[in-house]
Amino acid sequence: MKVCESCRARFRGEAQVCPLDGGALVELPDGLIGRNISGRYSVIEKIGSGGMGTVYRGRHEVVGRDVAIKFLSPDLAVEQVNRTRFLREAKAANRIQHEHIIEITDFGETDDGLVYLVMEFLDGRPLSHAIMQGVMSLPRAIPIAMQIASALARAHELDVIHRDVKPDNIYLLARDDGSDFVKVLDFGLAHMKGEMRLTASGTVFGTPEYMAPEQARGAPLTSSVDLYAFGCVFFEMVTGQLPFKGSTPEVIMKHIRTAPPRPSSLVPTLPPMVDEIVLRLLSKDAKSRHADAYHLLEDLKHLRESVPGTSSPPVLVVKRAHASIRPSFSMGPAAGSQSSPQRPSGLQQRTFTAETGWWNERVELFRSITRKAYPRGDVPAWLTGMINDLGEEVMAMRESRAELDRVSQSSADTEQRSRDTRLRIGRALDELVGDESRAVRRLAELELRVAESRARIAEVTRPLSVAWCAVPPVAITGPVVTSEVAEALREAGALAGAWLELDRSVRAVQRDLADRSREREDLAFQVAQLKGRLGSINAEAEIELGALRDKGTRLDAAIGQRLEAIVTKAGPVVQHFMQWPELRALVLGDANGRARRGSVP
Repeated sequence: MKVCESCRARFRGEAQVCPLDGGALVELPDGLIGRNISGRYSVIEKIGSGGMGTVYRGRHEVVGRDVAIKFLSPDLAVEQVNRTRFLREAKAANRIQHEHIIEITDFGETDDGLVYLVMEFLDGRPLSHAIMQGVMSLPRAIPIAMQIASALARAHELDVIHRDVKPDNIYLLARDDGSDFVKVLDFGLAHMKGEMRLTASGTVFGTPEYMAPEQARGAPLTSSVDLYAFGCVFFEMVTGQLPFKGSTPEVIMKHIRTAPPRPSSLVPTLPPMVDEIVLRLLSKDAKSRHADAYHLLEDLKHLRESVPGTSSPPVLVVKRAHASIRPSFSMGPAAGSQSSPQRPSGLQQRTFTAETGWWNERVELFRSITRKAYPRGDVPAWLTGMINDLGEEVMAMRESRAELDRVSQSSADTEQRSRDTRLRIGRALDELVGDESRAVRRLAELELRVAESRARIAEVTRPLSVAWCAVPPVAITGPVVTSEVAEALREAGALAGAWLELDRSVRAVQRDLADRSREREDLAFQVAQLKGRLGSINAEAEIELGALRDKGTRLDAAIGQRLEAIVTKAGPVVQHFMQWPELRALVLGDANGRARRGSVP
C-alpha cells in the first residue's frame, strides 16, 4: 500500500505517481490498513497480534457490519502446513457453530498470498483480565463456567478437541444487564476427527499451566484434556491462583505426578461441591474425570442451585445476543474502554478502491479538461489514447465490480442461512446428547447395582446350600418333625427368602437396564441422524461457499489488476494537466471536494 506525499491518498500497485495531484507515492509502514480484501472487507485498524498472525478491525461492506480479520504472518505463510493449521480454526469453528464459540464467517487467500480469517467483531476482554482483578465470586464464576462447558460439550460431540483451553482464549462480553456472555476463541490448535495429522505423533501442543498429564506426555488425546484444562481454569477463577506453579518443566511434572490442592484450602468459604467438581476434573487418570462435558454441565447446574444469588447463564440465539452486546470492539490493554474507535475520514485517511462511479466521473473530467487545454483540437495522440484506455478500463472494472457485489451478497446470504440452520440443529443436538449422557450415566449406575446384587446373591448362595444340606433327610422323606429339623428349615428358609429378594431385585434392575438401553440406543440413533444432517449441511454450504469464494477471489484479482492499470495510466494524465496553473484547480478541486464530502473511494 502506498500513500501520496502531498494529498495522503492511498493506492495499491506499482504506480509511482498519484493520479489525483501527481505527487510521489511512498510505501506505508502497514500496508494492510486501508486495503480491501476480497472485494468485501475494508481493513481499518490493527487491534492485536499473536504467535501466528495479526488481527485488524475491518468492515464488511456488503452487510454493513464490523468484523475482525486475522492475517497469517507472511513468514509463516510460505509453509503449507502453517497455512493448513491456520485455516483449521475456521473449519473447527464452522463445524461447531455455537453461540458461545466465536463465529468465523469467512476465510481465504488474496491474489498476492495473504491468508486470512474473518471473525465476528467482539467487545469485551479475556477472562485472564477478570481473574487478574482477584478471586471471582461463585455467583459470577458459575454462569461463566457453565457457558464454557456448554461450548466444549458441543465441540466434543462434533469430534473437535480444543487442546488449548485457557483464560486468554475465553472472552467475556458485557451484556446490558451487566452479566457475562462467554465466547471461546482460538481453535487454531484444535484436533478434528478424520483430519490428516499435521504434526508428528508425540508432539506436544498447548499451554503448560493448563495441560493434562496425558497431553504433557504426548499420549493420544481425547476430549478429556479439555475437561482437565477447564478444571485448571475454574480453579483459577474461584481461588485467584493456578493449581500448580513453578518453571515450565516443574509445572509439567506437577501436572503428571502431584495431587492438586483443594480449592477450599486456599479459599475456605468455598463449598465442598466446588472441591468435588474441581478435583474430579483434575484427576490424573482421564477415566476418573467427568464422562463428558454434558456430565460436567449437570454438576455445575447442581452447584448453581446450591449457591444463593447465582443466575442462569443467558441462552439466546445469536441475533438476539448480538443485539444486546455492545457494538464496539476492544482488545488488549484498552479492553475496558467502551468508546468506538474513530473511523477514518477525509482524503488523508481514505484509500483508492474500485469505486467505478468516481473513476468514470474522473475520466469525464479528464476529457473536459482536455477540451479546455486544447481548444483548437490539437490534442496529443498519446493523451487521447490514454484517456480512452482509461474509459475502457473503468467500464470493464464496473462490470466486474457489479458481478463481485452479486457474488458477495450471495455468499453473505448463504453464510447466514447455513449458520442459522447449524445453530438450530446444534441446539437440538445438545438436548439429545444431554439426554444420552444422562442415560449412559444411569446405565452405569444400574450395571453397578446388578453387579452388586449378583455379588450378594453369590454370598447368600453358599450359606443357603450349606443350610439346605443341614436339613435332616427325615424331614424330607417323612412326616417326622423335630426341633432340630425345624431349626434347620428355619435357617434355610431365611436364607432362601433373602436369596429370592435379591433375585427379584436383580430381575427388576435388569428390566430397567433393558429399558434404559433401548432408550439410549434410540437417543444414539437420533444423535447420529442429526450429526449426519449437520455434516451434510456443512458439506453443502462449503461447496457452495467455496465456489462463490473462488469466483469472488478471481473477480477481486481482476478488479485489482484493472485498478492498478487505471492508477498507472491516470498518473501521467494528471502530471500533464498539472503543468497548466489554471488547470490545477480543476484537477485538485474535484478530488478535494469529493474528499470533503466523504465520497473519495
